[in-house]
Amino acid sequence: MDKVWEELKKIEDQAEQIRSEAQNKSKELIELSKQEAEKLLANSKTCAQEETKNLYDTNIEEANRSREEQLEVNQKAIEKLKAEAEKRMELASSAVMKAVLGETKP
Repeated sequence: MDKVWEELKKIEDQAEQIRSEAQNKSKELIELSKQEAEKLLANSKTCAQEETKNLYDTNIEEANRSREEQLEVNQKAIEKLKAEAEKRMELASSAVMKAVLGETKP
């Protein structure tokens, strides 16, 4: 009978040891999982920041390109209007001079 109790005690001790080891392993796995999750999160943040910066830079470049194109269009329009205004100014000046000198026909 003592032998049976000893055997049961051994089995109980082994079961307790297995449970303890399993619990320790579980804690280790949970800790490793947390560390991996933190690494993944940090990596995700870094990737998101890089992607955001790339998008920002791309949009800034596009905005600058668009602005330069619009400035060119505006400059051409200004030159055209300026030339037209000078032409009209010459005509107006000539008409005024003729009027002052009495060269206009009533």
